[in-house]
Amino acid sequence: MSTRYFNFILLLFFSTFGWAKTDNDSILPFYFTDTELDCDACGCAATSASNGIENLMASNFIGVRYFHQFYKAKENVFSNQLSQKQSFNTIQLWARIPIHKKIDVSVSLPYHFHEKNGQNKTSISGIGDLNVMGIIKIIQPKETTQSIKQSLSTAVGVKIPIAKFNQQNAETTNPSFQLGTGSWDTQFALNYQLTYSNSSVQFVTDYNLKGENKKQYKFGNQWNQLVQIQHLFVQKNVKLLGKIGFQNELYYANEQFNEKIPKSKGDAQFLKFGVEGASNRFNYGIEYYQPIKSNLNSGEVEIKNRFGVFLNYNLSK
Repeated sequence: MSTRYFNFILLLFFSTFGWAKTDNDSILPFYFTDTELDCDACGCAATSASNGIENLMASNFIGVRYFHQFYKAKENVFSNQLSQKQSFNTIQLWARIPIHKKIDVSVSLPYHFHEKNGQNKTSISGIGDLNVMGIIKIIQPKETTQSIKQSLSTAVGVKIPIAKFNQQNAETTNPSFQLGTGSWDTQFALNYQLTYSNSSVQFVTDYNLKGENKKQYKFGNQWNQLVQIQHLFVQKNVKLLGKIGFQNELYYANEQFNEKIPKSKGDAQFLKFGVEGASNRFNYGIEYYQPIKSNLNSGEVEIKNRFGVFLNYNLSK
């Protein structure tokens, strides 16, 4: 599955270079969008939750996105092989509304449906935790004839626990097989972008601070970093934005009763490929994350691929 998705994204990305002529007069402004604060490292993050914060071609929208993650894990602590297949799927409703010329608010609500296949088959489904984020635009690109422009944004978000945390699932090789963390979590993020003509380089970092739930269980904090290159192509009323980047994710150890849980921390690195489009009042995109290295839960869990699509309706006239 991962090879097929990988080749498909490569085809989409590189085909845009021959598809359109660039508009050198100006590049579309990129906007700072929210990140998911759903679950822990290898669990139910719907996309940029565990994937960092990115810019979109629209800043005032309502939309839907789907995100798929596929893992292999040990059946239990006594297993020697990663024989269990784990599929994490999320459909998310999200919206972003400007409330000030320098402040936006975004809200998202996910619906998860996850499945484990191995010696036994297990599935869970339901509404995840509600996410609310405030985005502050510190530096905005000015409408000038200068070729080089820059932007800087920061954000603070909170995850409100409305989904149920399952203690039994937390005791498996992948404790993130959950609909929610059961805790109030916060996130701090920073996004810097340097644009030249129709190309840009973007640096994003976000830190997820996890709280303790009623079971005195605390998922480990998470730190993500993303650097990516983007190029805009224009063909009449259709605009395409090609993206390629590198993402690093660090997961700290989970805790319960103030004691660190063994084999619960890790890290993962990815190559990211994506294509985003805009036509009329619609904004749409597809993205694929190819794992370079995966060291999750001391090797008891391995990520195989991530894949996501989204469709937004631009509320601005």
